[in-house]
Amino acid sequence: MDPVAQLIDRLNGTNKLRVWSVIITFFGDAIVPRGGSVSARTVQNLLQRMGIEAGAVRTAFSRLTTDGWVVRDKLGRSSFYHLSPTGLRPFAEATDRIYAPLPVPDLTNGLWSLSFRQEDFPKPHLTRKGADNNRQPIVAGDAFHLSGNIQHIPDWMKDMSCPKDHRQSYEALIAAFEPIMGVDVAGIDAQVVRCLLIHEWRRILFQFDKVEPEFWTQDWPEAQCHRFVSTLYQQVLPASEAWMDAEATGPEGPLPPPASDLTSRFT
Repeated sequence: MDPVAQLIDRLNGTNKLRVWSVIITFFGDAIVPRGGSVSARTVQNLLQRMGIEAGAVRTAFSRLTTDGWVVRDKLGRSSFYHLSPTGLRPFAEATDRIYAPLPVPDLTNGLWSLSFRQEDFPKPHLTRKGADNNRQPIVAGDAFHLSGNIQHIPDWMKDMSCPKDHRQSYEALIAAFEPIMGVDVAGIDAQVVRCLLIHEWRRILFQFDKVEPEFWTQDWPEAQCHRFVSTLYQQVLPASEAWMDAEATGPEGPLPPPASDLTSRFT
């Protein structure tokens, strides 16, 4: 079976793709670096390969325009869209986290602190503090407090910091995209894989609370997933950019080349 079609079916079967959210991912990942504006036809062609009908794309653009996330420009019979300041702001703020290098634990300095209230159940509030900050966090009402050196974090606290559903999301991403790894994916399929990969990665990063690497359990899959996403992204990047050069259009025709080095992402 076509591995890209298999990927699309799997993602639609387990976590139905939200058209408006996929569009925002495509803009932030691929269009903003290339001038920011793209034709509706380009987006429709891309999402059609994902099994999304043109009517659903038009509905999503209408919603995004009404909500102030995108701006529509009409040139003749063609429509072009770009992110508004409202749409740019959250993705710009998220970009550093989405494409950040793999975090590494720093066990040389600092303290951890835990506060636990009844309303926090089942997950307490964990923070890392500087070595010069020995005060307990201020929590109103009845609360349990605990703190210690960052070099000595109990296993039970690490287990508490790494919830099962968060772990399963990392594992599900790897399982879904694994058949693409090492496969020669070209043309629009390369851009589809790239867009869906960042879409799923972004969803995990912002669906769950960030787990600092000092609190990772020994088998926590975040590092494995980060390396996987980085490797696959770089694998499909050249072909996806070639498709953008040949097929994606903006108000002035072909899109300009990326304003930054996309190969430096994740590093």
